[in-house]
Amino acid sequence: MPNYAHHTFEWGGIAIWHITETSDELYALLDTEKYDSQLLGMKNEVRRAEWLAVRLLVKELFGPEAEVAYHPTGRPYLKNSTTHISISHTKGFAAVAYHHEAPVGMDIEYLSSRVERIALRFTTRDEASYIDRHDESVRQMYHLINWSAKETLYKLFDSPSMAEFKEVFHIAPYALAECGTMNATVCNAEKTLLAVSYRTFPEFVCTWAVASATVKD
Repeated sequence: MPNYAHHTFEWGGIAIWHITETSDELYALLDTEKYDSQLLGMKNEVRRAEWLAVRLLVKELFGPEAEVAYHPTGRPYLKNSTTHISISHTKGFAAVAYHHEAPVGMDIEYLSSRVERIALRFTTRDEASYIDRHDESVRQMYHLINWSAKETLYKLFDSPSMAEFKEVFHIAPYALAECGTMNATVCNAEKTLLAVSYRTFPEFVCTWAVASATVKD
């Protein structure tokens, strides 16, 4: 039985696969040769398993005929479908977000203290003002969620010009919980305001945003 969770929201959802199988076992579950040419040069076992788990999620969500392809920028899409998708993977997990009406971005990040080593690279002064008042474990969770949220926004806007997370994405204060929503400002020409949702799990955090999910007063 496939080992995945499925969280739904209006017009879309996120499916997450806990990878406990080898790449050979995942390939057998996928039961198709249509990706064989792409797999030929993929020798790393972890990378193969993550890649195959994503295709299995797509199969579970959209049926055996669904196929992942990529735009020149690297953004994934489904062939012959108007449904928007986003893909992410982290240590032992793979995820696919989808939305039937608007572009979607999503990221998952494994719980680890390593985020502290790069926090200064993506945390603004205003963000630090509400994060640094907390103890170490809470600060770490804020940093991880905010990092994931900015990865999500980067995927959503799909532009290399937004690679400087600290300059481009600003996240307003929010109360940390098991799941919730934060307001983010994207410093583009339009100063876009978007709602980014998050959910924490024992092993990782997940964030997602939909292009139509503007901030509400």
